[in-house]
Amino acid sequence: MLKTLAWILLLVLIAATASAADLPAGHLGVATCASSVCHGSARPLPATAVQQNEYVTWSHFDPHSDAYRSLRSEKSAAIAGRLGIGPAEREPACLSCHSEYVEPASRGPRFQLEDGVGCEACHGAAFNWIASHDDRTPSTHVENLEPGLVALEKAEVRAAICAACHAGSADRFASHAMMAAGHPRLVFELDTYSELWRTSGGREHYRADADYRQRKSSSGSVAIWLAGLLENARRTLDLARSEKASSGMLPEFSLFNCYSCHRSMRLRRFRDPPGVAPGSLRFNDSAFVMLAAALDALDAPRAAQLRASTSGLQRATAQGMPALRAAASALLQELPALRLDMVAREYGPAERSALLRSVLAAAERGEYPDYAAAEQAAMAVTMLLAESGIAVHSDPEVEALFADLRDDEQFDAGRFGRILARIRQSAPH
Repeated sequence: MLKTLAWILLLVLIAATASAADLPAGHLGVATCASSVCHGSARPLPATAVQQNEYVTWSHFDPHSDAYRSLRSEKSAAIAGRLGIGPAEREPACLSCHSEYVEPASRGPRFQLEDGVGCEACHGAAFNWIASHDDRTPSTHVENLEPGLVALEKAEVRAAICAACHAGSADRFASHAMMAAGHPRLVFELDTYSELWRTSGGREHYRADADYRQRKSSSGSVAIWLAGLLENARRTLDLARSEKASSGMLPEFSLFNCYSCHRSMRLRRFRDPPGVAPGSLRFNDSAFVMLAAALDALDAPRAAQLRASTSGLQRATAQGMPALRAAASALLQELPALRLDMVAREYGPAERSALLRSVLAAAERGEYPDYAAAEQAAMAVTMLLAESGIAVHSDPEVEALFADLRDDEQFDAGRFGRILARIRQSAPH
């Protein structure tokens, strides 16, 4: 009863400080979730379906909570100085991913940009759903979704939310100028990143147990991995078609594979990918490479078609923006059918083993020729080994795989391929 009265008083306060038109999009801020009887418990509560210490886990261990503070670092100040912009903590291009950057009219009285990437950045603006989420007895997940809570357990939903910053869009992406000024290049693989986030700092953000899967009908790791690849591919193609992401005759340089230019001049350690002329500027196709490797196990003819379309995209890159936009539009039309076939299906032990073999076999054909593709392959192999029931943490070959990725300047595609070949020989058939 007291909790109900507290929420009523909070909603009355919000209504007094925002217009009716703003209320449906109201972001209430992380402080709204921080009560010790909500998500601010100092320790997990075993008697409840959720742990109720999520706010404490986020504030102490989740890198998202530090996203805004990082804009006030010396490194961010140096990047802003090189770019010739004002303080990074006031720059919309930085705030759009380092905070919940919503219009002032949509901010509740406890909302603060300084909180960084908080609860509502992923779970959605809370005004409409917070009361039922908190106080229904019992409150089902479906009841929470109806007023607007985001269904992050669904692979495609999570992919769209996470990729908005981790892969980017025409409205927010790490440009080549930002990277040249010192911003890290973007790397993204949804399942690996989801699990690293869920267990960041050695504290579980939520329990991925049988109860969670029953309540939320969550997607499995394979579907999450594939949904992330497809969303990354879609956003890359959308950027390629965007007027904003072009630099004269060429696309924005951040769309290229960094390692087609930034590579050691000792060419004995470098392989050009199949069908690409030596010295070509190469579109960043790492998501497409992994999708084609997965399709080898699911639909070999469509894998061949995807590789042909990706090669066409690479050739179009050298022909100027009109050709690139046409090739990107054509390839974009292939993705919905792939999404339907790859994400919606169930993946049993046989399918997971087949996917693992296909991803490993692609290495023998030279399909991971550089550091960007190798990163994706290593994360995929680790996930698929785990999903196939093979212990990976003590596996020396997997340790060697990631040791080979510690320094991109020392990466050797041939050595990396040999490690994958040894894993393939030891994996069950």
